[in-house]
Amino acid sequence: MSVELAHITDPHLPLAGARPAELLGKRVLGWLSWTLRRRHVHRREALDAIVADIRRQAENPHIVITGDLVNVSTRAEFAAARQWLERLATPENLTLIPGNHDFYVAAAARAAGGLLAPWMGGADIATPASFPFVRYVGNVALIGLNSAYPAPWREASGRLGREQLRRLEEILRQCERKGFCRVVLVHHPPLPALNTKPRKALKDADALARTLATAGAELVLFGHTHRWACREVPLAVPGASHDRKMLVLSAPSASMAPGHEAPPAGWQHIRIGRSQGEWNITVTRRALRANGEVEEQQAFTRHCPA
Repeated sequence: MSVELAHITDPHLPLAGARPAELLGKRVLGWLSWTLRRRHVHRREALDAIVADIRRQAENPHIVITGDLVNVSTRAEFAAARQWLERLATPENLTLIPGNHDFYVAAAARAAGGLLAPWMGGADIATPASFPFVRYVGNVALIGLNSAYPAPWREASGRLGREQLRRLEEILRQCERKGFCRVVLVHHPPLPALNTKPRKALKDADALARTLATAGAELVLFGHTHRWACREVPLAVPGASHDRKMLVLSAPSASMAPGHEAPPAGWQHIRIGRSQGEWNITVTRRALRANGEVEEQQAFTRHCPA
């Protein structure tokens, strides 16, 4: 049996409104950024084209969203985000993790409340102990991390913290013993080499990379950079085959209109199957073109010893 995943990230749904009191402090900078610039590049029609293409290309996928549903984390944004999720897929068929824009300020976690929790396996952004959470789709374990926190002004950094990393290591080892393909979801880039700007980086990327390498994972999906990325990272699991590697992938913002500096909107169609002691991970990347059509950009298969 194979599992189909449809990976999108950073949809940045249109800013649905804000009360004057919500625009005090850091949020006012985000609101200005959206009003003056971001609303021209993050377009709902681009996101709609990606969603329509997923429905055409994938028969019954489990949709994975690696953060940044909203922009400045207002109550109106979270309400609109929940409505969009309800139309997109049921909580049983969609897994979401938060991004830095979903936890823009400390009050954002309370605003999100239970609105987004059903799509996060019941995890609550305001409760650190809710993460990592695990959802099982066939023989695949989706392991959701929370790298979002209310970062200082002019920062979009992330962090996981020791306790979340400790629990992640335990979960990775448990899932391997049970025979699951482990797919880790995190918003910020999980490898130090993928963090190009300190103010946007995952602060404990070194610790996460060590945990992943020593406990083992087959696939990591992330967002945040609005760029395609593909890395194969050797694992250092004791007793494992020397050629065992972890695949690390990201995609552009699912709402990025063509014609801007960042790559246009795209998504990843991922099929995971097992045969002859190997996990076979086939990835098809599809991207929005200037004519409004979504077309295949790249396809490849990786084999990971199980």
